[in-house]
Amino acid sequence: MKGQIIVTGSAEETRMVGEQMSGVVVPGEYVLLYGPLGAGKTEFVRGFAKGCGWEEVRSPSFTIVNEYYSEPPIIHVDFYRVDRASSEEFALEEYAAEGCVVIVEWADLWESPDDLPAWEVRFSPCEEEQPGQDDRKRYIEIFRRGKELPSILQSRFQVSDRRGKRMEK
Repeated sequence: MKGQIIVTGSAEETRMVGEQMSGVVVPGEYVLLYGPLGAGKTEFVRGFAKGCGWEEVRSPSFTIVNEYYSEPPIIHVDFYRVDRASSEEFALEEYAAEGCVVIVEWADLWESPDDLPAWEVRFSPCEEEQPGQDDRKRYIEIFRRGKELPSILQSRFQVSDRRGKRMEK
């Protein structure tokens, strides 16, 4: 699985990555988000939704599922408060079959089918200390199951290795 590593230095930059991805994810696909609490998953979704024409994004931590009537429609799921969810419990496949993009926060708590047409986005904080919550650097690793990443994602953002050094393309 070939992927891309992007380093962002703020919530705004993380939203920009989400917004950029909204242009390459197609209706019926899933975007599976992995990472610790506060890593930037919801900020990424805010950017993604903005790229689809939707401005009001709230974390669905308590509601579990939020629907955004954007173009394409987005189903925003957060399994943080759910004990190991099976795909049948939430009918996410039905949303995808109807042409929605399904974005799943805390995807590691969801038993997704192996053949799911999905992007995997993994968030992790950089090791060095940063002066303030919004200014934290984070790594965002993007993979596409079974396919190469579109070149547009490879050229728009700083590409770095895990040590923060610029990588050759």
